[in-house]
Amino acid sequence: PVTERLHDVVRDVFEHPSARVFPVTSGTAANALSISAATPPWGAVLCHQTAHILNSEGGATSLLGGGAQMMGVAGDDYLIDPQALQATLDAVWWGDPHQSQPSVLSLTQPSDRGTVYTAAQVTDLAAIAKTRGLRVHLDGARLANALVATGASPADMTWRAGVDVVSLGATKNGALSAEAIVAFDDRIADELVYRTKRSGHVTSKMR
Repeated sequence: PVTERLHDVVRDVFEHPSARVFPVTSGTAANALSISAATPPWGAVLCHQTAHILNSEGGATSLLGGGAQMMGVAGDDYLIDPQALQATLDAVWWGDPHQSQPSVLSLTQPSDRGTVYTAAQVTDLAAIAKTRGLRVHLDGARLANALVATGASPADMTWRAGVDVVSLGATKNGALSAEAIVAFDDRIADELVYRTKRSGHVTSKMR
């Protein structure tokens, strides 16, 4: 019943009837596991050059992603620039096994320096990513702050903008060991059923 209640709350907050939630013990785990469920080992994860997943998580995403490559993308104010993202995608040797194939775009919201994407900016970046079949991950360690700053709803900032999976943070706002992954894509969620257990993040009485 507690687990079912958690799903009900998340589905209500995000206005998504089939969203699935996976509690984990840290934001690093939320990021690495959610991205690993969305990329093959030969994939590449695109993120801003200052992103937490690139600079502050000890290569956790590459480890749990089976070796997935991390690639920094430029942009002023610590936010990915749409033109830089497009140029990065245009430069890829698509279909060539000599080069990692971009498979995930990860956006940090707010950025690690406190700047914020609007929902429209998330939508624009996600649309560019999806022209090449990339899935979109949102590192929402401080997502609540971004929602307050922009006035956007959780739905408008995530799945309605094209986001497939969210690392939903709570510890940065004072909670104790309360982080979660919210998946809007069933294929990602199906992977997370096993990946969370295999990595030790299905702990007794964690709820």
